[in-house]
Amino acid sequence: MLHELYDQAELAAGVFGVARSAHSAEDVRDHLRLCLASLRTGRPRPAYLEIPLDVLSETTALEAQRFDTAALQPQASADQIEAAVRLLAGAARPLVIAGGGARRAGTELKRLVETLDCPLVTTAAGKGLLTESHPSNFGTSLPYRPLQQLIADADVVLAVGTELGETDMYFTTRLPLGGLLIRIDVDPVKLSDQYAADVCVWSDAGTALHSINQAVTPRSGWRTAIGGPAKYRAEIEAGLDAKTLAQWSALRAIKSALPWDGVVFTDMTQIAYFGNYAYPVDHPGQWFHPSGYGTLGFALPAALGAKVSSPDRAVIALAGDFGLQFTVNELITAVEAELSLPIVVWNNSALGQIRDDMVAAGIAQLGVVGRNPDFVALARAYGAEGYRVRDATARTDAISTALTHAGPTVIEVIASNFEK
Repeated sequence: MLHELYDQAELAAGVFGVARSAHSAEDVRDHLRLCLASLRTGRPRPAYLEIPLDVLSETTALEAQRFDTAALQPQASADQIEAAVRLLAGAARPLVIAGGGARRAGTELKRLVETLDCPLVTTAAGKGLLTESHPSNFGTSLPYRPLQQLIADADVVLAVGTELGETDMYFTTRLPLGGLLIRIDVDPVKLSDQYAADVCVWSDAGTALHSINQAVTPRSGWRTAIGGPAKYRAEIEAGLDAKTLAQWSALRAIKSALPWDGVVFTDMTQIAYFGNYAYPVDHPGQWFHPSGYGTLGFALPAALGAKVSSPDRAVIALAGDFGLQFTVNELITAVEAELSLPIVVWNNSALGQIRDDMVAAGIAQLGVVGRNPDFVALARAYGAEGYRVRDATARTDAISTALTHAGPTVIEVIASNFEK
């Protein structure tokens, strides 16, 4: 059969949280129920259901039904909560690391770090759990040595809703944990992986944090003693080179153009790696980065999906010059849908991070510097608007204009022009 594979469901199982193949109408019903339930149970993952053509054409006496939408999340035992509380109450230097699994638990997380008077560090998926100005917010700073040293100095680390993945660190494969580790996660596998916890709390973040908050008492603690995040941010930022400062200038231009609730979807590109740390947000779900698999080409289709689902919200895609070309065909989808979608292309004429890693390793720059298309001409060929900008003011103006344009706009930013 056309496009047939020997076992397509088995192939999908390596990517999706649930993958099923239906061989009857009853299978379609039951597998679909499972697929939908998987999105509300444990760690959400895409679900896959394949229906062969001969099954799709069958008639059935089954009646349509609406499945139960109740969320089914694991609930921590009293013993788990008690053990976590005991460690936190006895800690002299507690620290919290929070990821995307804590996005719906911001209020409880804020209460906990204020009660313990401790630092909070987030992954890129956890950005915005605290406002940028909150004295306990040490930012999305796991890749940086000053914060890694702070984590090593902590006597108890509480990791909430985070895989502690390699791509959350970037410049190291493992965090230097010097103390005890508490983990709160809906995925039991995460509680005993390479960061096996001393105390495992199998639960969703909000429920577990609420229970912990009921038992801990306010105190003046480590965060006050070390003086808050300013010193650590200053140490990080003192070591930034001209290229990174240029990226920071461009990120500020993006922020200036967006309303307070604007959303940025990023690609695997150097400006986004730094933006994980430097782009300010005060609420979760305003900065999306493909940390886990590191998917080149993520920004445009992800931003497109977000704009379709929330047409009244300002959404932009931020991609590198090479990354955009992985999925640039989605530009025509945005044109056809007449979506006001700015697509910012950071053009450094290379696969910049790989090139820089090759340079640092003293090896030849093979296959990382290529010829780019004329992005403005390419955008117009698709029927989109296109601009090329060479400074921060022009970039802000171009994004502002694109947000009101009845269709997508490609905004090419020449990276070298931002370096002073």
